[in-house]
Amino acid sequence: MIASIAPRELKIEITDACSLHCTFCHLGGKILQGTRFMPAEEVLRWIDWTVDNAIPGVRFTGGEPTLHPQIQMFVCYAHLRGRYIILNTNGMANDQLYRKLFRVVNDVRISLPTLDAERMDELTAGTDVLAKKQDVIRLALEVGVPRIGLLTALLPELHGTLEAFVRFVKTSPRLFWVPLRYVATPLRPRPWTRADAQTFAEEMADLMDRHPGQAWGIFLGMPFCGVTPTSLGARVFHGRTRDCCPFVALIVNVRGRMQACFEVGKIDGAQSLAEIQSCPEIRAFASVEALPDECRRCAHVARCGGGSRKPYGLVQQGGKWIDYLAGFL
Repeated sequence: MIASIAPRELKIEITDACSLHCTFCHLGGKILQGTRFMPAEEVLRWIDWTVDNAIPGVRFTGGEPTLHPQIQMFVCYAHLRGRYIILNTNGMANDQLYRKLFRVVNDVRISLPTLDAERMDELTAGTDVLAKKQDVIRLALEVGVPRIGLLTALLPELHGTLEAFVRFVKTSPRLFWVPLRYVATPLRPRPWTRADAQTFAEEMADLMDRHPGQAWGIFLGMPFCGVTPTSLGARVFHGRTRDCCPFVALIVNVRGRMQACFEVGKIDGAQSLAEIQSCPEIRAFASVEALPDECRRCAHVARCGGGSRKPYGLVQQGGKWIDYLAGFL
């Protein structure tokens, strides 16, 4: 059985350079030294590819995409081609550039790992970072960006503090909060314990009861059975097939290679979406057959998908590979 692969967006990693050095970075915290910028003709070709393959959205990501000297051209071209434009940013670019970009983007995603100013600077190796992020959020509201998402990697230190984020987004109907599982990286292959998952699941369930319009659960793949009861996991965690690549998005890395997920599942020789949907790399990444027997017997497998497939967060079980947080391990 293979879950439906119907991507709504193409994430284009237009640079691996970044202006911060975040300890929670999903790419491992090593991209500060990045110097690669995807050539303009290649970015434009991938935007055209989304048009040719009826993928409505383009997300510009990185690294920090606002560092690319031609980011404004990319955003404008995607707009002219009728794409739904998502811009990921750390909020550190200058206001003049943001004003230009915000006039055409449909959706901006700003990383917001904490609401504590001192801790923000420690986590990002920056200065006055929280104030700058808050200014950019206000600017996005002022310019009229339709959707402004605040991305929070759920570091264990955030236990008991999540309601502050919910109250923050209540200040405008255009703000929404995207709390994310803190995923394994090459430098931190085991950043969450099952105790962390349990604590966050219980806290989020309470927020979902009390703030149904602002608390929608925890995004990114997580094994539902990693918490007790499994029904709690199924309620709180969105599951890999609902939120993760390649099910809702495909990725092109800064080297111009199509991937199923960041640094996972490189796709060779595929020219169209139909070819990608049938290629062996994607089929292996999306198939339930790649999961242990315990997963395949579970009633939630079609949505859970076994959790993350990042290789540094997998352990072997019955000759298969599964997210280290799976409850049956």
